[in-house]
Amino acid sequence: MKKGHQYKLNPFLLSFYNSEVDAEFNKNFFKQDLYALRLVIGLGAILSLVFVFIDMWRYENNKLVSAIFRSVIALILLIFGASTFFFKDKHYALTQLIAMAVSFFVAGVFFMHYHFNEDPAFDIFLSNILMVLIFIISTIMGFRFRYAILINTFFFATYIIYIQLFNYSTIASRQISQLAVIYSVGFLAAYLLERQKINLFLSKKELHAEIQKVDNLNNIKNKLFSIISHDVRGPIVSLKGIVSLFNKEALTHEEFKTLSKDLEKDLQNTSILMDNLLAWSKSQMEGIALKKVKIDIWREIKSLEELYRNQLISKAILLKVKPESNILINGDREMIQIILRNLFSNAIKFTPHGGEISISGKPMDRNYMIIIKDSGPGIEPDKLQSLFEINKNNVVGTSSASGAGIGLMLVKEFIDANDGQIKCESSVGKGTVFKVFLPMI
Repeated sequence: MKKGHQYKLNPFLLSFYNSEVDAEFNKNFFKQDLYALRLVIGLGAILSLVFVFIDMWRYENNKLVSAIFRSVIALILLIFGASTFFFKDKHYALTQLIAMAVSFFVAGVFFMHYHFNEDPAFDIFLSNILMVLIFIISTIMGFRFRYAILINTFFFATYIIYIQLFNYSTIASRQISQLAVIYSVGFLAAYLLERQKINLFLSKKELHAEIQKVDNLNNIKNKLFSIISHDVRGPIVSLKGIVSLFNKEALTHEEFKTLSKDLEKDLQNTSILMDNLLAWSKSQMEGIALKKVKIDIWREIKSLEELYRNQLISKAILLKVKPESNILINGDREMIQIILRNLFSNAIKFTPHGGEISISGKPMDRNYMIIIKDSGPGIEPDKLQSLFEINKNNVVGTSSASGAGIGLMLVKEFIDANDGQIKCESSVGKGTVFKVFLPMI
């Protein structure tokens, strides 16, 4: 799934369409929402206990009943609060359920309190309590937006139905307009707070991705320095030594000719490595800028045979090419050439003397599949898993040519940039097959 779609948001419910991302978002704010819930429950319990003493002071009758009533409310709230200490990150949904239970419990208590109180001074009591409750639910109780609006809408609608149909009061009825204002403000507050949470979450994800990218680049950079110090320095030192011996006339012409053959192979590998290093460095510094054109893919493949003819002859490798006509690829020509050169040079590197390499292809839906098969030693399963990662301990070629992995890493990066795919099939002793899928015109 593409990154843009992965974080696609439902604009009405403010929830991610991707359930895994939504779960990660919930987990990210679990502690914050849990502490908010405990704070509200704790304040509710403390206020209930405070009102025990207030009622003892302001009421002449029913002091004991009032004290018991307030104490029971405080006790139930404390039980709700205590249950939250058993929650873990994966129990995020329980925080929402407990918050709902507390909200309905408090609202139910005050509905009952209002219903059985005949004092006319209480006509604005219930609406004021609901205004406070709606505000708390919308802001500091740790509710997701969709749950906060659902509960607030239920309380608002219940109040209207109750006042109009079951316990009508002119003063209480007039409070509906004020309650509607608080409900609207609560809706907006809940929406903005949730959007702020989502933006913070996405910013953290983006920052984490950037940090990870920088870390990966640093790791690759360190490995590249290791590669350069070994794979580039080695042939240059050898060349320097051979030239020095030749200038001192310490080598015969035949000895120089023999050594130069091995040196030519090393320099060829070094040349490929340097091309890959330059291409990778350019892609990292300037970004991958695509210039897609129509490419005759088999013309590019046939050019490889000319480019690597000497290496094929020196290892007596039989090359079987099965071209197809009128196959046009839509891609960046320079990148396609780098992809093909790396895969072909790898096939030569790991194919034994007298071995065989075959290149074929066939259309696959809207893509064209290029198959490059060698008769080399194959790749072990554990190394196959990290084949497209840069690794100094990768497989070694049949002529003692090390494979540092930068070529295949670059191949994977460029194929992805051209909307293609690459697969590798290999088993020890049975050779290796690379399958490259590129979009056809």
